[in-house]
Amino acid sequence: MFTLLDKNDNAVIVLHEIYGINNHIKSFCEEYHKSGFDVYCPNFLNREEPFSYDQHPQAFDYFMKFCGFDTSTVFKLIAELKEKYKKVIIVGFSVGGTIAWLCSGNTLCDGVVSFYGSRIRDYTDNIPVCPTLVIQAKYEEAYDPYFLQHKLSQYSLASFHIFNGYHGFCDACSKTFNPQEAEKAIALSHEFINSIIK
Repeated sequence: MFTLLDKNDNAVIVLHEIYGINNHIKSFCEEYHKSGFDVYCPNFLNREEPFSYDQHPQAFDYFMKFCGFDTSTVFKLIAELKEKYKKVIIVGFSVGGTIAWLCSGNTLCDGVVSFYGSRIRDYTDNIPVCPTLVIQAKYEEAYDPYFLQHKLSQYSLASFHIFNGYHGFCDACSKTFNPQEAEKAIALSHEFINSIIK
């Protein structure tokens, strides 16, 4: 587990993509740590080295075979952190964004931010019991984010925002990085989180 701790009052759990804890994920851990949170980033892959972006097929196969969308590790971590912190927020990216969405149904969770969790479409029956921010890219190859937005509009605690970019648009290490849209999405995530911890 990657951690950035400073005895803060609140904690953020960052959930990584299929690649593992890479520079992109570490930069977001630092982003939230600088905003006054202790940060915990569990390593779902249980391997030291993250996959490179060129290893996408291998990373995907590895994640689906050995990790999947199992929330038990995160639920256990949430329970542990709730004993030490006032608020615990989950922030996830891609597959981590889907796991974050699934965590929104946990009553111990104080808030969730899901960055382009593409498999949320398979879990639209998950009912958020805490404030949940779903950030999606406008251009997704596998599904229509507007249809997903419609499906999730039935949940009062879920807010849904589509940004003018491709999957991974907040990742400065990705070919799909869109700095303008990333800046807006990250600012929105901070605004959302700050509204929870007030």
